This record gives sequence, structure tokens and C-alpha cells, in this order.
Amino acid sequence: MNILKTMAKLRKLVTYTDYRWEETEDLTPEQLAKWKSEDEDLQEEVLDEVEFELSHDKCLEDSEYPELIEDEDGE
Repeated sequence: MNILKTMAKLRKLVTYTDYRWEETEDLTPEQLAKWKSEDEDLQEEVLDEVEFELSHDKCLEDSEYPELIEDEDGE
């Protein structure tokens, strides 16, 4: 007697997106003046002098409705 056995599982695609906000320590008066000058070379100097650290983040999740996956084994 041949018994038909069906294996089934659900699968869904999940997409995670991580948004990060990074900040520096307080700028010095000189750094602030350079940044406000809107001169890209001076702003690059400021960027070379500072370090950005994680301030906060948010993870968003989106998923599709699960699909049924069936594998029929005729054993």
C-alpha cells in the first residue's frame, strides 16, 4: 500500500529597516562658526574634528502574508 504523505510549512518575507540618528558632542564656538559659514571646505574641517555617536534608532518591520509550501512525498 502506497501512503501519500504531505509535508507543509509557511514562509513569509520580512523586511527590516533600521533608522539611526547620530549626533556629535557640543560644537566649539570655532566649529560652529565654520559650520555656519556654509563653506564646504570649512565644514569638512569640522567633520574631520568630530565623532558621531548613536543617539537613538528605530527598527521598522514589514512582512508579507505567509504562503503555503507543500511537498508531497509519494512514499
